[in-house]
Amino acid sequence: MVTTTRRLFIDESGDHTYRHLDDLNRRYLALTGVLVRKASYDRLVPDSLERLKRAHFRYDPDDPPILTRSMIVKRKSWFGVLRESARNEAWEIDLIALLTGLQAQIFTVVMDKKVHFEEYGTSSWNPYTYSLSVLLNRVRGYLKINGGTADVMPESRGAREDAQLAAVYAELREDGATGPDGLSFGTGEEYSAAFPHDTLLFRKKEHNVAGLQLADMVCSEQKLLTLDENGRPVAHPCGPFGKRINAAIEQKVNKYGRYLLE
Repeated sequence: MVTTTRRLFIDESGDHTYRHLDDLNRRYLALTGVLVRKASYDRLVPDSLERLKRAHFRYDPDDPPILTRSMIVKRKSWFGVLRESARNEAWEIDLIALLTGLQAQIFTVVMDKKVHFEEYGTSSWNPYTYSLSVLLNRVRGYLKINGGTADVMPESRGAREDAQLAAVYAELREDGATGPDGLSFGTGEEYSAAFPHDTLLFRKKEHNVAGLQLADMVCSEQKLLTLDENGRPVAHPCGPFGKRINAAIEQKVNKYGRYLLE
């Protein structure tokens, strides 16, 4: 059995096709990876997240709340209680505290598919291929410098999308990757050394994985911050709570960990 010292939880925000690129809700694809040491994560994070949920939401241990940004924003299901301003403020304070104390390195890559497609046309890279290649290459570089290996756990998005990501991962470990401009993103040997598992460890929302829920909480906010830093138009700017989230995790964002792809 392959053992690793770290785990990379991956969530996405946005559209992974080249359709409707003038729609700002579909123009960008972001992948966020939350890299943790498995020993400290296993000991602390899942229990801390469940205590947070018990404190703020109706809690059934056989059907626990799953933190999902879109449902929280829309105040759906368990999160309807957040319509009460006092309860919402208490929840936000506690979530920010959990994120502030999280021991992790956070990496986000955002692909501007419109600019990429205008530049490369029919030679454009598959958005998943490009985004995952760059994300894993940056995590690979961190592991090379700091030691250790990682397995990779993305959130399952459906059979077709999962198959796409799995194929990209297998290709990276076999052949490495070279970008559309000829820039190398690492050899197959380098990817295999950093990520020794030969498959991705997909998990669904209902599996209640703490790391994936935390990645979900930060991915959209890191995407919006990346786009703002690069002067790109967005449909909806980062709101006050999103800015608090970004501030809470700023010291955990890797120095090479927020990057715009074109």
